[in-house]
Amino acid sequence: MSELNDHPEGAGGPQSTELQSLEPQSAEPHDAPWPDGTASTGDAAVDSTLERLAVVSAVPVAEHSGIYAGIHDSLLASLDEER
Repeated sequence: MSELNDHPEGAGGPQSTELQSLEPQSAEPHDAPWPDGTASTGDAAVDSTLERLAVVSAVPVAEHSGIYAGIHDSLLASLDEER
């Protein structure tokens, strides 16, 4: 049985030719400093989110997605609240 990804040589179609012609781009390191602190916005939900976001720079990169997902979920819950 063959895998879906198994293609005979040269059967890549026009997209593979287009992709081969692209030159790789080098990524330069991001040297911008992380913000030291934020001012209070007066909105408790926003201020709470900014506090949670402030710890991201001290957490390993592998854990960033979990932090961002939690922040996203809390913002969605805040938007869904009836006021």
